[in-house]
Amino acid sequence: MSAGPKPRGRVLIVDDEPDLLEGMKMLLDLEGIDVILHSSMITLPLILRDADPDVVLLDISLPALSGTAALRSGLRRLLKTDGALVLFSGRSDNELAALTQELGADGFIPKADDPMEIVRRIQIWIDRRRLKRANDRSEGSNVTSRTALAIAR
Repeated sequence: MSAGPKPRGRVLIVDDEPDLLEGMKMLLDLEGIDVILHSSMITLPLILRDADPDVVLLDISLPALSGTAALRSGLRRLLKTDGALVLFSGRSDNELAALTQELGADGFIPKADDPMEIVRRIQIWIDRRRLKRANDRSEGSNVTSRTALAIAR
């Protein structure tokens, strides 16, 4: 029995708007992207441990613990992911750009963007991470090969 095609990438969406979450999940599923939905910043580190997403799409205005507050208190280190951390909000582009730089995020996507544009941008971040991992593996095997050659001499 076949396990089916390998997903084109994995995205973790952290948001408290159920309709938006379901809509994004449907669109990304159509593109062959595995989607994990989560609605709380508080338990996010536990979810990330198993999820290993290529992209974390993070609403910065969550109740209880906002994405902004979490990032200011060192969430990036705590998350221990090499996936792209992308702010996702209804705020203006200028405000999101400033917050992206201030909080050390990899980028931002306004919620008001066209849904297919959001999907396209997520795909770009997935491709970047996959390329980086492939390059890292290649460099790692080159280092191993050089080390083995040096030892053999």
